[in-house]
Amino acid sequence: MRTLTSTDYQNIHAVITLYLEELDRLGLSLTVETDMSAWVQVMRNAPKMSAVNPTFDPSQSHLHPGNSFWLRVTDNGETIACISNRLFITEDYISLKRSLRLWYDLKPVLIREPINVVIGDHVPHISGRVGHHGGLWVHPDWRGHGLAGLLPRLTRALSMRHFDVDWHCGIALKPIAARGLPLKAYGYPHMDLCIDGYFPVTDQQEEIYMGWITRPEMLKQMEETAMDSVAATASAA
Repeated sequence: MRTLTSTDYQNIHAVITLYLEELDRLGLSLTVETDMSAWVQVMRNAPKMSAVNPTFDPSQSHLHPGNSFWLRVTDNGETIACISNRLFITEDYISLKRSLRLWYDLKPVLIREPINVVIGDHVPHISGRVGHHGGLWVHPDWRGHGLAGLLPRLTRALSMRHFDVDWHCGIALKPIAARGLPLKAYGYPHMDLCIDGYFPVTDQQEEIYMGWITRPEMLKQMEETAMDSVAATASAA
């Protein structure tokens, strides 16, 4: 793992600043919070949100400020968007899916059939400090403003700054993956089918896709975003 350089930190800071400025342009405010029970409360009352992801629910998973945070976006004090992030330190990230510890790590979960992990051999072994995002929600009145793309990218930058991650991943149900959102909006360069069959979180048959990005790819992506921002500012001047 390459140690972060001063230039890396400058690029991370520039990217975070860029996204905060975009939220400000929309008249929105952002807070970074570590009380994951507050995120659960938001999600339980969120319009057009059917389930709470147990990965980020302190009643289901071991969460603390050293391994999790969430972003709250508000409009005049009203929460209109959010996303959660988790750090896993693991020798095998995919094994967390097989064992269900990705979603439930406080107690064993009884399921009616084994989870069918089908990740391809071309996907590298994901281990070390792995960031994992989820719990993305945008209020129906605010959809179409780019928040669903901005928040995962901002989360990765904050995850790199706070947790010094080696990888970052997220999962998507088939309807989201079919629209290409993990690649087009969330900024993951890779997306692969990872679960095909019964999924205990939704208690039904699902096709679950995994977006993933390596540490060098994250740093390169942030470098390019920072450079594009500087070029755009110079052009406007």
